[in-house]
Amino acid sequence: MPDRFKLTFYGTRGTRTVAGPEFVEFGGHTTCIHIEAGDRHLVFDSGSGIVKLGQDLMGKHFAAGAQGPLVSYLFHTHCHYDHIVGFPYYGPLYYPDSTTYVYGPRSPMMSFEDAMRAFVHPPYHPLPLHEMEGVVQWGEVNEPEAIFFVKGQEEPVVVNVKHSRLRQQAPPPEEVETVVRCLRGYNHPKSGVMVYRIEHAGRAVVVATDVEGYVHGDQRLIQFSKNAEVLIHDAMFTRDTYTNMPVPTQGWGHATVSCAMDVGRQADVDRIYLVHHSPAHNDAKLRQLEEQARELFPRAMSARDGHSVDLLEDFPAKT
Repeated sequence: MPDRFKLTFYGTRGTRTVAGPEFVEFGGHTTCIHIEAGDRHLVFDSGSGIVKLGQDLMGKHFAAGAQGPLVSYLFHTHCHYDHIVGFPYYGPLYYPDSTTYVYGPRSPMMSFEDAMRAFVHPPYHPLPLHEMEGVVQWGEVNEPEAIFFVKGQEEPVVVNVKHSRLRQQAPPPEEVETVVRCLRGYNHPKSGVMVYRIEHAGRAVVVATDVEGYVHGDQRLIQFSKNAEVLIHDAMFTRDTYTNMPVPTQGWGHATVSCAMDVGRQADVDRIYLVHHSPAHNDAKLRQLEEQARELFPRAMSARDGHSVDLLEDFPAKT
């Protein structure tokens, strides 16, 4: 089959879901981003949008004759409720012939697996994870590591790429189809977030939700995002809500439009998608913020549920 690198937004909202006629254009589901890299399904965060994604993946799997297991890879930025609320309703978890690789950031508080199992368990959910029929493989990742997807191999290889000896364990470049790189963000309460860079077929996408900003720009994130085709960046707050008394949101771990544009400009990315839309922002407000973003960066967009972009067709290969 021809190569593929496609990005689809299944959830772009932050904090909680919203519904109603004023939220139709941009959607109301919380964070879920689907990336098709070759024949692999990479998913970033399991907010409420993952429910529809699971339905779509199951539907396509059976329409194609259900040849072989249904395999997907879920990467989580952190365990805040809006980023995991859809996980127990992800269809492949209930399908016996499925394998779901579930990754999350290491935390000093408790293991990622323990946190998720506590969430998907009575009395909060009627069925504990161990009673679901699909196979789940757990993993934890952190900033020194990268996840390598190797030709002909289902399970990815996790390697510490910053350690001079351990990075030698990385598979040969000619065998690698896709790489997911990790950056630890420290400015989101209480234990930070994981930012991901997905590289495939000479293109790159950076997923940076629940990040804030620094004076002169977040230099670590800027370097991490350097020359990416797409930067997906948090822009939950307006300048007024970020700084105005009596309840400024500065320090709450979310960014403004100007923060996102600053990172994108300094990183020299091709396109910026704003995500983690505030539940207080209806379609009209998000269109207004999109226009403000384009005044600073012409190729900026407020992400919409259901919007797709083909990284191979829409972005020419860099020489």
